[in-house]
Amino acid sequence: MTGLRVVHSEEEIRRRVSEVAEQIAADYHGTPLVLVGILKGIAFLLPDLARALKIPIDFEFVDVTTTVGERGEVVQLTYATNFNVKDRHVLILKDVLHSGVTENYLITHLSQQRPASIEVLALVDKPQLRSVNLIARYALFTQVPEGFLVGYGLGISRNQFANRPDLCVLEEAP
Repeated sequence: MTGLRVVHSEEEIRRRVSEVAEQIAADYHGTPLVLVGILKGIAFLLPDLARALKIPIDFEFVDVTTTVGERGEVVQLTYATNFNVKDRHVLILKDVLHSGVTENYLITHLSQQRPASIEVLALVDKPQLRSVNLIARYALFTQVPEGFLVGYGLGISRNQFANRPDLCVLEEAP
């Protein structure tokens, strides 16, 4: 039997989204920003952040898959809307930032269009698991217990628990 333990409540998430949105708006001084959300885990954060930002924004979605091959992780862009980021400020949104390999791949891919800047925002940042030199400029949470996270867009098979308004860790019941 599996149980859930709330690690960040709906209210905590709402407060952090607001705080991070204020920081982003201050950092970009009203300059338009392109939010690029990595599917599916970012599906809840992107609209909440977009509504909280008091600067002009555009948003796009991408899907990036990572598999383990003989030479390490293999990353492939499997879906992207047709968008151009030339001379625009880009903020990549990721649910849980682990190794950084996926985000690094996307940064390299988008850099070919010569954006004004590219930064990363993570719902949950786990820098201790990083295998590439990548720092999230913004993170809603850095303190989460070990275990599988669900809620607020994160789910297990068939997105079970993804529609919860809070962030939880799965726990095995005794």
